[in-house]
Amino acid sequence: MHPRTVVITGFGILACNGLGRKAFWNSLREGKSGIRRIERFDPAPFPCQIAGELWGFDAHDYLKKADVKRWHRYVHQAVASAKLAAEDALLAEAGYEPERIAVGFGTSAGAPDEYYMKYRDSFENGGWSKIDKLASSTSSGHAATANVSAVLQARGPATTLASGCATGLDIISWGAMQIQRGLADAAICGASEAPLTELTLAATCSLGILSKRNDEPAKAMRPFDRDSDGIVLSEGAGAVILESAEHAEARGAPILAEVAGYGAAAEGNNPLILDKDGRALARAIRAAIQAAGTSAEEIEGAACHGVSLPAYDRSETNAFKDALGKHAYRIPITACKSMTGQPYSAGGIFNVGTALFTLTTGIVPPTINLDEPDPVCDLDFVPKHARYNDVRAMLVTAMSFGGTHGALIMRKRN
Repeated sequence: MHPRTVVITGFGILACNGLGRKAFWNSLREGKSGIRRIERFDPAPFPCQIAGELWGFDAHDYLKKADVKRWHRYVHQAVASAKLAAEDALLAEAGYEPERIAVGFGTSAGAPDEYYMKYRDSFENGGWSKIDKLASSTSSGHAATANVSAVLQARGPATTLASGCATGLDIISWGAMQIQRGLADAAICGASEAPLTELTLAATCSLGILSKRNDEPAKAMRPFDRDSDGIVLSEGAGAVILESAEHAEARGAPILAEVAGYGAAAEGNNPLILDKDGRALARAIRAAIQAAGTSAEEIEGAACHGVSLPAYDRSETNAFKDALGKHAYRIPITACKSMTGQPYSAGGIFNVGTALFTLTTGIVPPTINLDEPDPVCDLDFVPKHARYNDVRAMLVTAMSFGGTHGALIMRKRN
């Protein structure tokens, strides 16, 4: 018996350049950045004073007032993106038993800074007895999954993953497996990050990887460009609704794409030093191609990690060449982080959303700010302007700190 075909029927996103699928896709088409000067706190003491905030996002639009107060921001974002995805898929009208709906969410950072700042004064002024009795629960990395399950009343399998920037792709793979194995009929899968706090910014500034283009925030993220000076942190969340193709087609659901195959690989070498040759990511790409039952030549476009760090950008370029051979030079490859900044675990979901846009509209978004390509990064990264291209199969890649990488093949549903 062949495993069930899994499709994406809904997509919800909160990005600094667009809240909701329509706004995000419009920004992709126009090459619009969401990076600005930080407004949440005074960034003047920091060498990097820009970020991708969720401009205009209000958690009260998605959660009850008491829940907004109790749970941390990354949970708010997770619930909001999941609700948007469910609405997009018309999930409430699908008639699925709650016990047959799986939920998987991921986060890399969670909310350790927010947790610390929220309860520090209570502890210092009154001791442990003054701490909110549910403080430990609100700080749990599983809080996003728990809240999404409760709000959307999904009672099937549930899990939380934390695999760095590969989290978004890993969680989609998990959800697809629940459906393929008959453990669920639908899955709500996503990732959420809210790293824009003073402590996180300070730590990342100390690491020395943040851009200092404070006077030109929209031009700060420069994947594959020889003048890149680092990344820009961003917050965000994204979610997809997965269903079996059989059920989705039977109910007339809007099918955005088929989840064709997934691959993952680890470098297994040094968690602080990236393999410049991209061999692990290349293995992940080849595994995804094999799982999809396709060939490198049938891939017609890619939504890449493209994080604006030369070591990562060069490694990813080499991985494409390794896995796809000469065909790597023939496909358009887009990097949406040039517009959204680096949202850690949510980045994979952002890339999936970018691939969905290309598959459904025939438009490949640009990699903005690519003025002078790094000579090593000599593939077609769709510089500056969007391009019309009828793409039937997209490769999505994600690269994580520590050398754990993922690749996903998505294609149009015939």
